[in-house]
Amino acid sequence: MSSTAAVRAASPLVGLIAAVLFPSAAAAGDPAAADVAAVVAQVQARYDATTDFTARVRQEHTLSSAGKTITYVGSVAFKKPGRMRWELRNDDEQIIVADGQTLWFYQPAEKQVLRAPFRAAFRSTTPVSFLTGVGRLADDFEVKLERRDGERLRLELRPRQGEEEIGRMWLVVAAGTHDIVGAEVRDELGNVTRISFEEMQRNVGIDDGRFAFAVPSGVDVVDAPIGY
Repeated sequence: MSSTAAVRAASPLVGLIAAVLFPSAAAAGDPAAADVAAVVAQVQARYDATTDFTARVRQEHTLSSAGKTITYVGSVAFKKPGRMRWELRNDDEQIIVADGQTLWFYQPAEKQVLRAPFRAAFRSTTPVSFLTGVGRLADDFEVKLERRDGERLRLELRPRQGEEEIGRMWLVVAAGTHDIVGAEVRDELGNVTRISFEEMQRNVGIDDGRFAFAVPSGVDVVDAPIGY
């Protein structure tokens, strides 16, 4: 795979990553009547009390032009500020690591790793910036309580700074716990990337070493174009 193709392969997840709660906050049967500011405050408070978390993760990327969906499953770990590790597998493997300074996107089968400055890859106006503790939900987004699906609510996020190229974004939050359990991004071409978290464990004391990345021997390092 060429470095350009690798950048394109990375973009769906990194775009989402860069470009991943509450019946009491909503009026019964009418999410539109909910106090959105209170919902956002509850989500923020829950996340402010979370120093790190691990979870099982599922990522689905639907290509509009091809009419097909690619699914990866694996694990994810986050630690504030700005540290994360994704290990995903389909027919191949993807490892994404951020140590707060640098983002690494490693594809073992291709013997190649993409490297990018963390702050350039994850602006504050993306869902993952909130997860990594870089952004603030109310400060960075206009939030709309879109609907309730059973025990979950979908929050639509519109960047206050007008990042039109990101597309449309949502967070999914779980009733009662105020935990973020999913995110979705739809780009301007109609492609959709969804992630969902399960078996989440909060404040487990993840060692910083989990977010270190050493380039394996024989692997090419490619500096990703800023803004990909």
